[in-house]
Amino acid sequence: MIKFVKTFLAVAGLSFAFVLPAQSAVISWVTDVPAADTGVPSPTTSVGTVYQNLTASVPNQYRSPWQGTAMDGIGTYTSVQKDSYASYVFDTGYYAVDFMWGSVDTYNGLEFYYQGNWVDALHGDDAQLSSVSNGLGFIVASIMATGVFDEVRFTSGSNAFEYANLTVSAVPLPAALPLYGAGLAALGFIGWRKRRKSAASAA
Repeated sequence: MIKFVKTFLAVAGLSFAFVLPAQSAVISWVTDVPAADTGVPSPTTSVGTVYQNLTASVPNQYRSPWQGTAMDGIGTYTSVQKDSYASYVFDTGYYAVDFMWGSVDTYNGLEFYYQGNWVDALHGDDAQLSSVSNGLGFIVASIMATGVFDEVRFTSGSNAFEYANLTVSAVPLPAALPLYGAGLAALGFIGWRKRRKSAASAA
């Protein structure tokens, strides 16, 4: 019975290892125009120059992610200028951020933190974005960080990082959690059975 329990715990441990996050931020995207402008919350903090609730474009400064769509001149967005960042801090942990990324540039970057500690980062020059035309159009991006984060920073090494429709996704139930729960239940049952057997033989 002890051997069975050890084997079960080893299998559960391996299962947890397989559901650990990947070693780098993973991005997926589409180029479908969003159905609506859902806005961008005000950053918790910002350093340098960050423009909010923009609707128009200014040549050589910032360009609306909505440019070329029916929302051009109407859709709102935020622009982080050269050597600046906008930080969004949350009360709970998240694992993914979704947003409309205008004119993906190599100097655009996202940094993820948890309780002040660096978790992960992704930049516009990442190999996962090699098929995106830099500086043109937009993508609707979904980025999953290596681990849980409670802060995301939009950074720009030049002008500018433009984004719209920012949302974050909550931490999902880990796939191995039911297996872990089953393991605890099995151990509890074995302990209960052992105590019951001891009590019966003592009587």
